[in-house]
Amino acid sequence: MEHRTPGPSLLGRRRECEAIGRVVASLGGGQSRALVLRAEAGAGKSALLDYAAECAAACQVLRATGVQSEMELAYAGLHQLCAPVLDRLDALPEPQAAALGVAFGLRGGDVPDRFLVGLAVLGLLAEAAASRPVLCLIDDAQWLDRASAQVLTFVARRLVAESVGLLFAVREPVGDDFTGIEDLVVEGLEPADARLLLESVISGPIDPDIRERLIGEARGNPLALLVLSRGRGTVEIAGGYGMTSPPSLTSRIEDSFVNRIRTLPPEARSALLVAAVEPIGDPALIQRAADALGIEAEAITPAIEDELIEFGARVRFRHPLVRSAAVRASPVGARRAAHRALAAATDPSSDPDRRAWHLAEAAIGFDEAVAAELVRSARRAQARGGVAAGATFHARGAELTPDAGLRSRRALMAAEDTYRAGAMNEALRLLDLANPALLDEHQRARIELVRAHVASSTTRGRDAAAGLVAAARLLERHDGETALATYADAMIAAISAGTHAEAVGLPEVAVAVLAADPAPPLSVPALAAADALRGLAMLITDGYTAAAPVLRDALARLVTLAASDEPTVPTADPDPRRGLGEDAAPPGSLLQWLPIACAVARVLLDDDAYDVLALRAVRISRSQGAFSQLPLVMAERTSVLLLSGRTDEAMSIAQELQPIIEATGMPTSMTRSGWLATFRGDESVKAEVTERLRPEILERGEGQWFITVAWQDALLYNSLGRYPEALAATEPAAGHPYDIGLAGWILPERVEAAVRAGAPERAAEPLARLEELAAASGTHWARGLAARAAALVADDNTAEGRYLEAVACLRRTRIRTALGRAHLLYGEWLRRQNRRVESREHLRLAHEIFVDTGSDGFAERARRELAATGEVVHKPASGPVDELTAQERQIAVLAAAGSTNPEIGEQLFLSPRTVEWHLRKVFVKLGISSRRQLARALRIAHPASV
Repeated sequence: MEHRTPGPSLLGRRRECEAIGRVVASLGGGQSRALVLRAEAGAGKSALLDYAAECAAACQVLRATGVQSEMELAYAGLHQLCAPVLDRLDALPEPQAAALGVAFGLRGGDVPDRFLVGLAVLGLLAEAAASRPVLCLIDDAQWLDRASAQVLTFVARRLVAESVGLLFAVREPVGDDFTGIEDLVVEGLEPADARLLLESVISGPIDPDIRERLIGEARGNPLALLVLSRGRGTVEIAGGYGMTSPPSLTSRIEDSFVNRIRTLPPEARSALLVAAVEPIGDPALIQRAADALGIEAEAITPAIEDELIEFGARVRFRHPLVRSAAVRASPVGARRAAHRALAAATDPSSDPDRRAWHLAEAAIGFDEAVAAELVRSARRAQARGGVAAGATFHARGAELTPDAGLRSRRALMAAEDTYRAGAMNEALRLLDLANPALLDEHQRARIELVRAHVASSTTRGRDAAAGLVAAARLLERHDGETALATYADAMIAAISAGTHAEAVGLPEVAVAVLAADPAPPLSVPALAAADALRGLAMLITDGYTAAAPVLRDALARLVTLAASDEPTVPTADPDPRRGLGEDAAPPGSLLQWLPIACAVARVLLDDDAYDVLALRAVRISRSQGAFSQLPLVMAERTSVLLLSGRTDEAMSIAQELQPIIEATGMPTSMTRSGWLATFRGDESVKAEVTERLRPEILERGEGQWFITVAWQDALLYNSLGRYPEALAATEPAAGHPYDIGLAGWILPERVEAAVRAGAPERAAEPLARLEELAAASGTHWARGLAARAAALVADDNTAEGRYLEAVACLRRTRIRTALGRAHLLYGEWLRRQNRRVESREHLRLAHEIFVDTGSDGFAERARRELAATGEVVHKPASGPVDELTAQERQIAVLAAAGSTNPEIGEQLFLSPRTVEWHLRKVFVKLGISSRRQLARALRIAHPASV
């Protein structure tokens, strides 16, 4: 695919045209590319997209344009782009086809998760590109509705080998939506090119000083040069008439359009206004509205002749600022009349939401009929997954509602929706429209819940628990399940804040949980989770011994539920509107309780439960499309895999997790890059990650993160044999009362560091706590860790028995890293007892485990110990499997297990064509030619991979 040389219409844009040409050319080679063109208004972004379309003669070109007035209509931009290829919808896996169908209003169904819609669009574009490369051109992407922007940028980040290109034209400043995508800043024209462009539009001679002033003021902006000089003589320009300096170049350009529009005949201005407030550019609809206003079809002709607007299959403005200028140039009454005419011309059955929006824009004062229409539109938007659109419709509906009581209820619903859409300050503003005196007790409790969640999000954790506890107490009598879920949120928030909590921390949350009496009905999972919460509260107030029986019972029930495929439902119908719960898992679902269940498994050091629960949580999140929950449960899954020594799987999930954290705006503390570096013994990467995250975590007030860092540092330094540093690293966590779920990890590190650093007296307190935990829990993991730590401080007469106990217990767990540590410590002890032959056996086992699990620091420590016994250990030679990337290895393992390319793509958020592309690379690296050979190749090269 060759791209042409820039013509006169793209003066001075060779660099940009070459970049676009590279994107188009790559599609012909089977690759995919995405590029964001960033520029100020008038720099020629639209012209560059037109150039891309001309270059892509061999491609199917799909186009969409963001429209400011459509920013509240969920998936409007996405539908505009995908409409020509929707005939391929049935080729997608059913969950994806259903999600996209619901999002576009083609099917009924539950609210689709935005990530599932993104995966569907990725698959749809890949299907369309199977026969012919696809180039997507998105103009004015800064005005895309939020849902469309998130989906399209998600797709852009996942493109690899689908022959799909995406070009976004975005006005500066560019929002965070487009981070992580290659971008190109479109600068102003060079002075020489600007002079040529100016001379092409000004007739007659022009004074050089006047020309240079124009070029300097325009700063190379092509549209500024064209518009500011149009229709002005040199004397007028030189005199500066009508060219006083407004606040920005954008407003100067828009002012020029306003002035031109005001010179049009009145009927032309009216016709232009109707087109400006009609967002989709439907010429038939615009004409029907114009007819209703008594405007003749020919009235728009002067605007067409002045090159302000084009009429064809779609109505298109010469520049987006013409649209806003047409609105500015019209009085408020005329705008309302245009919206009213468009509402009358819009089919209420095929496009009720745009009709409702036009009615709202035409309304003056209260109007219940319009408000009711907006509320119905909000529900339709929510059903399609348009949270932001639903919030906007609800908010405007509340403002137009005449009855004070109904207005208060609608304002509450609008505030709930707006919070869910992420607009915190707007949510609080809407709550101010609600008069608590006109609401019932349950509704007032919901107000407090919104305030609590807003505070939790905006204060970054320190005050989060206080409002959540207060809201939970108010909800107890009206909605027991939501109250419990709110207490669970409060518990997690308090654990996260730790000693950084203000006013209400773990002790206060524990007391509140123990005093809670949520009203029935409660689902089966909620009843088990209630006991889990009570057990955690008892742990905080009374310690492990008192809490363990309750925690063990609750955990067993939750594991049984997680292992069962049977649905669990409440014993009676729940309240149809459960506060903020409409975007969460359905009442009775296990998913919302799995994070608390994982925390209990960590507290008890129950590796079987931890593995089952974390795996089930990820699978349910994927199958239900609950991607708002997915980052949290993926982080848990990565943790248990690392501890189990399944480093390849952990790396793959961590790689998958990072873009999801970025896309959802979840806390960066959930990233596992620092964890991976710790287990590998990579000090420099671990330090870099910690220092990069520290300022944000400190601002958020996530105190437990610092305990996690203390554990990671101690583990790292112990692996490197730098015991004084390991002991110093654990000081911030010494005797810490808020290490919930982490005590069993950090206490053994402190004991080992203290003994090996020559300060055994400092091991007494952590060993006592660890032995209390083990006695209360009774799990093999807990008992093995306690025995291993006790052996370190024991005398020679009893140490060996404790080491053997540790090995025996840990061998019965899946925590291979802990077992390797037990063999290593026992082997080191045997060597110091001059029992070299016996020590080699355990040191070899330790070394094999650490090499197999990628624990390079501990592997080197074991190698040194073996060398001290006289045994030479060579670094294992790398094989073909070692050349695979983490993602390639995960794809290979899934393919070897029999998963198809679409199934692999659905799990890893890749298109089937990208999966196939990765598999071809895997085949080359492993020297095989088919999927049937994968399992054997992986098993021979790396038995732990399958």
